[in-house]
Amino acid sequence: MPSREQPKVFKAIKAGFDNLSSHVWLLLFPIALDLFFLFGKRLLISDQINAFLASFIPPEGMTAELLATWEDLKLLLTETIKNFSLTSFLRTFPIGIPSLLSNRNLSVSPLGEYSTAQVSASGTLLTVLGFSVIGFLLGVLFLYAIRKSTKINQTKDTWSSFSKQLLSLILILLVLIVIALVIFVPALIIISVLTVIIPFLGSITTFLFSFIILSAGLPLIFTAHEILLYGTNFQDAIKESIKVVRPTNMKTSSFLFLVLIVSYFTNFLWQIPEDGSYMLLISILGHALVSTILWIASFHFYEDARNCVHRSIEEETLDSEQLSV
Repeated sequence: MPSREQPKVFKAIKAGFDNLSSHVWLLLFPIALDLFFLFGKRLLISDQINAFLASFIPPEGMTAELLATWEDLKLLLTETIKNFSLTSFLRTFPIGIPSLLSNRNLSVSPLGEYSTAQVSASGTLLTVLGFSVIGFLLGVLFLYAIRKSTKINQTKDTWSSFSKQLLSLILILLVLIVIALVIFVPALIIISVLTVIIPFLGSITTFLFSFIILSAGLPLIFTAHEILLYGTNFQDAIKESIKVVRPTNMKTSSFLFLVLIVSYFTNFLWQIPEDGSYMLLISILGHALVSTILWIASFHFYEDARNCVHRSIEEETLDSEQLSV
C-alpha cells in the first residue's frame, strides 16, 4: 500500500541545486574526468581488431549476399573501433563519476591530434581492469563527497565505517556482474536469435525482458544511497531500499523518469559541438552542472522518501494500538 506521506520530486531537485550552490567544488569530479577524455592520451586497440578481422577467412560456400553483409559489418566495426580508447573504462556503472565524453570516440582534440598508443593483446585485459578499478574508486569518492555535502545523518566517520561502506558498494558491483553474466548475456543471445528468425517475436521479447528488468530493479535503485547515508550493510540496504520504494512507487518512478528525461535531452544538447571544437568545454561544464545536481537531488529524494515511509509506519502502528485499546 502507498505510504500516507509521499516524497516531493521538485523539492529534491531544488535541494540539489541549493546544495551545489554552496559546494561548487563537487563539479571538479566530472569536469576533471571529461577534461582527461578531451585532452588526455588515448590507448587504442584498433590494430588488434584490424588484425583479427584480416585473419578471419569466410567459410567456403558463402553466398555473395552474405559476403557483402560481412564486408559491411567489418567496415562498420573498423570505423567504430578506430578511435575507441580503453581510458573510457574510467567511467564505471552504476557507481562512477558522470561523464559526457567517455563514450564519444573523439578523433581530434581542440589542441590538435591526440597522443596515442596501441595496447597489446596481452595487456588489454589488465588495462581494462585497472581503469575500471580506478574509475570505481573515484566514483565512490564522488558519491561520498556528495553524501557529506548533503549533511544528512551526520554521524562521525571513521576509517572502519568507510571501509565497511566500500565493501558493501563493491558487493553491489559484483552482484551486478554476476547478474549480467547469468541473465543478461543468455537473454540477449536468445533475443538476437529470435530477432533473426521472427523479427516481430524478437521485438516482443525485448519489450517484455526490459519491462521485467525495470520492474525487478526499481525497488533496489537506492541501495547505494542507503549504504552511504546510514552505513547499512549490503543485505540490509537492499531490504531498506525495497521498503522505501514500494510504498512510494509512483513518486519514485516520477523522480527517476524526470532524471532520465533531463539527462537524455541535455546530453543530446551537450553533444552538438564537433570534435576539436572548444565549445566542448562549455558542454563539459553544462553536463557537470546537470548531472551533479541530479545526483545530489537523488540523495535528498531518498532521505525524504525514507522519512515519509517510516513516519507512515509509525502512524499506522499508533492507530492500530489505539484501536486495539
